[in-house]
Amino acid sequence: MSAKNKDTFYQTITDKIITLLEKVNVEDYEPPFASLAAQGLPINPFTGKSYQGINIPCLWMYQQEKGFVSNHWGTYKQWKDQGANVRKGEKGSTIVFYKTLIIDNETPNGEAEQQFIPMLKLYTVFNANQVDGYEHRESPPPNETDLVEREEQADQFCANTNADIRHISGSQAYYYPAGDYIHVPETMDFIMTQDATATENYYSTLFHELVHWSGAPHRLDRDIAKHNSQKFKYAFEELVAELGAAFLCAQLRISQHPRDDTAKYIKSWLQALKNDNKFIFRASAQAAKAVEYLNALQP
Repeated sequence: MSAKNKDTFYQTITDKIITLLEKVNVEDYEPPFASLAAQGLPINPFTGKSYQGINIPCLWMYQQEKGFVSNHWGTYKQWKDQGANVRKGEKGSTIVFYKTLIIDNETPNGEAEQQFIPMLKLYTVFNANQVDGYEHRESPPPNETDLVEREEQADQFCANTNADIRHISGSQAYYYPAGDYIHVPETMDFIMTQDATATENYYSTLFHELVHWSGAPHRLDRDIAKHNSQKFKYAFEELVAELGAAFLCAQLRISQHPRDDTAKYIKSWLQALKNDNKFIFRASAQAAKAVEYLNALQP
């Protein structure tokens, strides 16, 4: 894949995220990825797995832009192999596949060493709404599934992490690195909002803090030192937590809660995205690693 094609893809996705963030009203803040996450995680029905990393927000945006109801995506060949046909004239959506090529080399001293070469390849996928001959039950939105069951699953998910979660009356939620604990308001301090119950708002907040918690040195040791300012470090980490919470909300069918403290990072995110078209890719990768880590803690 040429460097020009890579850069075009990076820039296209970055521009989409910029457009999304520029629509956010900081005075009346709603999570920028909430409406996207409500569509559920994008799934490949042929592998049974959800897409990962930057492909999640990419496919969310494609689905919303094109008005697709389904969250099922596959390549032209995958649809064809299953007896379904992509309709003539339908345009596919671009996703990215990362792979590390390992090459065995020998040093001048005769010692064996391995060279790791990151490889990136673009794929074109089509949504189930673009094909004929495929029937499936669409993933229902959160408000059409059993609320009690979803909240019980969210509660069990958080408990299985064995994180030190402390409930203290108040309005602030945060992860405290020095004490390695999460501070979250009492459940009674959360209120119902237009798109979510008070309990959903509690869990979506807790997901955000669990993503922060996952980055501790003795866990994922999330390295954000390459960002040269403290403001940028915080902004990057908050974007990781915002994306990670959105991924978890989609996975567990919980509506995402607006956070006033996150709204203040919007301008920093926009500036970073305009300066670096790989910023959202790095943040998405870290968010995916955090979710993978939290999922690995489940029995």
